Amino acid sequence: MLLDTSALELHEVVISLGISCGVVLAGFWLGFRFLKRYRLIADTPTARVQSAHQGYVELQGQALPSPNGVLHSPLTGRECVWYHYKVEREKGSGKNRRWVCEREGTSDEWFQLDDRSGVCQIDPEGAEVKASVRKRWHGHTPSPTGEPPAHRPGFRFNVSFGARRYRYQEELILEYESVYALGRFQSLGGGLDQLDHSKETGEIIRQWKGNYPQLLARFDSNRNGQLDPDEWQQVQSQARDEILQRQKELQTMPTVHVLMRPDESDQPYLLSTYDEEKLARRYRWFAYGSFAALLIASWVAGEMLQAL
Repeated sequence: MLLDTSALELHEVVISLGISCGVVLAGFWLGFRFLKRYRLIADTPTARVQSAHQGYVELQGQALPSPNGVLHSPLTGRECVWYHYKVEREKGSGKNRRWVCEREGTSDEWFQLDDRSGVCQIDPEGAEVKASVRKRWHGHTPSPTGEPPAHRPGFRFNVSFGARRYRYQEELILEYESVYALGRFQSLGGGLDQLDHSKETGEIIRQWKGNYPQLLARFDSNRNGQLDPDEWQQVQSQARDEILQRQKELQTMPTVHVLMRPDESDQPYLLSTYDEEKLARRYRWFAYGSFAALLIASWVAGEMLQAL
């Protein structure tokens, strides 16, 4: 036994064993999760927007705002194309001191990625975002006043003098920043969308039947209060004509490329302003750290088991 457990009481050994087992499970899950992300980033070739295949792809380009214009971050008002913020308040004192989230928010406005071959619309909903523009600072008001303090290396005192303290956090993707994206790519319009005529026709008829008096007013030509077989044929014919018109309209629309969260749960949706090599390296070290924690926790759990 390399770990001296003689000074520990039984309940302390049991608690230590439970914590160690929890770390083992977390390290196992996180290690393989980070390792999978590393392999996906390292092994997936970068596609071009103009020629990317439909499905799971990797893109790199410049971030541009949506046609609605740039966003402004809620805490600092800084112009950006995406933001995440959090405001926390310090509660309690001494050993009971903790940070409690007061409010938090993430922008859901789409932005664009331009890789010079084309422009892709980015839907940030459900994405795991790693932004290099990230700041955390403190203050004494629910909303920060002024700009966050400039980063200064070295030791910094964190004194509140008894006043209520707040902690602010902000992550941004700025306009024209380089963006790495890994997600589900889909091209819409430009004659690429083919409607399922049978399915769409049935859906239109179901919508019409939802307002049956109006349906009778349109197609009950003999006014007998019901739709006869020949009148039902007219209903189906009119619905098919509407679907054909929709298909023609889709064919005249310009092609729009969209990147969004994959349908498959095992395919992560990643957005990052770190370059591909740096992002892959971060996930690789995260995986190494998780596996190292797993090994250490396994050793501690073994020592605790021997102490029981």
